[in-house]
Parts: sequence; C-alpha cells; structure tokens
Amino acid sequence: MKAFKLVIIVLALAVGLTSFNADAKKRKTTRRVAKKAKVVEPAPSGYDYVKGTNDNDEVLEVVEYMPEYPGGNEGLMKFLAQNIQYPEIAKKKGDHGHVVLQFIVEKDGSLSNIKVVRSVSKELDNEALRVVKKITRFVPGYNKSHAPVRVLFTLPVNFKL
Repeated sequence: MKAFKLVIIVLALAVGLTSFNADAKKRKTTRRVAKKAKVVEPAPSGYDYVKGTNDNDEVLEVVEYMPEYPGGNEGLMKFLAQNIQYPEIAKKKGDHGHVVLQFIVEKDGSLSNIKVVRSVSKELDNEALRVVKKITRFVPGYNKSHAPVRVLFTLPVNFKL
C-alpha cells in the first residue's frame, strides 16, 4: 500500500512538473514577443507610413510633426559648426551676430526657397546661405494622418568672433 501511494505521488509530481514546465515555456514565448514589439517613428525615406494624402501645396508654418535634420537639433548644430568658415573680410570688419534664414522643407525632405530674413553683413549672409545649401535632406514635416506636408522652417545661424 505504501509503495502504491509512493507511485501515485511520483506520477502526480511528474505530471504537475511537466504541465508547469509547458506553462513556463508559453510565458517565455509571450515575453519575447512583447519585447520585440516596438513603436517606430516613420523613416525619412520611402514614405511607407503615409496613410492620408495631402495634394495641397500650401506651405504651413506649424504642423503636428515638425521637420527636423537627421540627428535632431544637435546634429544640425554639429553640421553647421563643421562646415561654416568665418569669412576673412567679416573677421577684419569685426562682423558678428545671428543671420536668420528661412526655407521650405518639401514633402520629400529637400530644401527650397532658401533666403535671408535677418541680415548681418553680405559676407556672413553668403556664408550662411552656402552652408545651408549643402544640406541634402531633412526629415519632412507631416500632419496627423502622417502625410508629408510643406513646412516653412526658420534657422538662426550664429557667427561669433
């Protein structure tokens, strides 16, 4: 009788541990799936994320998702710092200050209509324009339905002696 009780207890433990182990495997699988699920912002190229269409060519000043340079403001400041060459003539004159540029970030991220809206001097204005024209692409702005839109962008470029 004791042997029979022992066999039943061993079988019960074996069945219990097997079902517990199978349940643990399910939990691990569920955890892995949950870890892999990520929310990803739209990529700047391809525009697979476009849900709506925006056939309007209106230039907007404020949108739900503003355009930005790849790498954000930090990346843009780094790009400007690496590419700006202070003009010798401006150094001799002692010119310094903020040149403010405006341009349109198009639906594909390209820049158009680059112009100076606040001037410091001809030399500094031209240098700011030269460097901004070297920028190839921005991540475009897009509206609530994730359709790219044209956005007016203002960029101050600081020249400091």
